[in-house]
Amino acid sequence: MKLLSFFFILVFSIKLSAQQYSKELDHYFTALTELKNFNGNVKIAKNNTVLLDKAYNIPNEDKALQVDKNSKFIIASVSKIFVKYGILKLVEQGKIKLSDHLNRYIPDFPNGEKISIENLLFHQSGLPREIKDYEKYEHLSLEKTIELARREPLQFEPGTQTLYSNVGYFILHYLIDKLSDKGYWHFIQEEIIKKYQLKNTGEFNSSRSLSDFAYGFSAENGKIVPVPQTSINRFETGNYYSTIDDLYSFSQQLISGKNLRKDLVLKMFGKDSQLIQAGGRPGYRAYYHQDLKLGITFIFISNFTDIPFQKVTEDIINLLNGQPYRIPQKISRKAIEVSDEVLKQYTGKFALEADLSQVFTVILEDHFLYILDKDGGKTKIYPESKTIFFDNPESEDGYHFLSNQGGQYHLMIISTGVKFNTKKIQ
Repeated sequence: MKLLSFFFILVFSIKLSAQQYSKELDHYFTALTELKNFNGNVKIAKNNTVLLDKAYNIPNEDKALQVDKNSKFIIASVSKIFVKYGILKLVEQGKIKLSDHLNRYIPDFPNGEKISIENLLFHQSGLPREIKDYEKYEHLSLEKTIELARREPLQFEPGTQTLYSNVGYFILHYLIDKLSDKGYWHFIQEEIIKKYQLKNTGEFNSSRSLSDFAYGFSAENGKIVPVPQTSINRFETGNYYSTIDDLYSFSQQLISGKNLRKDLVLKMFGKDSQLIQAGGRPGYRAYYHQDLKLGITFIFISNFTDIPFQKVTEDIINLLNGQPYRIPQKISRKAIEVSDEVLKQYTGKFALEADLSQVFTVILEDHFLYILDKDGGKTKIYPESKTIFFDNPESEDGYHFLSNQGGQYHLMIISTGVKFNTKKIQ
């Protein structure tokens, strides 16, 4: 597992002027870039004042990695914003209701009488994160996707919990295709691309060639290298490309209510008045954060995988709100010796709670722990303490073994700053 490389020094921001905010935001992303932990475009505004609008390039790397303000990036799951908008536009047109249940549109879908369209929209359907073994497919038609989705068991009763589900959004994509007059892509072009004048946004799967395309890169063994072409071309629901200016323009036009009824616009943001969507795939990271109450819009798109995602997003929002945040700085973690007796407690198989198909096996060999992923990848990890391990000494990411009341350990994986809980299955 690739982990990222920095330490953060605590910094405080109280009430800054727009100019001071701009300077501090630039300071943050410049430090991040110099540590080779960000490459891409950023746009940040507060109360309609743009504070940062800049392209950042990791120095002394492949020219193909370099981007500018016109660069087009694959935005991965940030595309879900457009899928959500499409469903709400169909609501406005009277072609679907959020209270409708799935079996109305896909008869005999297992538990379809329990799953509402609103459940799908807000990741409360109970469907899993991914279709089982989806990696085996180079391309999935919408019909095949629904066929596979029918086989997925519910993780919980619809409406009782929230679990991010790509499967749910595959279904929403399918519904837009079936309920709109001329199919999904024509509908999106007419209702979003044209009405919002997004001249540099489209579906990557349908694009034969793309000018100013930012090819994706990732870090491997300390080097920044391009991702395989198969990673670029892989099929995903609503696999869009866009520019920083198009995404920001959409954010500003959206709240005007000009193209979508105001109550449905507010539905986009949910009960907390926030529209937040992160996206990631090999070679790309994207983030869309729009908070109506705080007047914050924060968008970045990157053609580089290895970003401390969670930490960056938290720090920038804290900075804008006058809360503590941390400026990136390089670190060096030190390994200690831990007895085999202690290490044996951590061995076993662990499944991600958010995606039970993702299984990791922890083994003990020659006095060290190794983690094996389901594809056979083997990662040696080093103890920083008796329960905290790392594989990259220049990263805050790592592996924490936590015990429950019964004394059994489960594994928490921290990758790009995001915490993933697992449960022990063997």
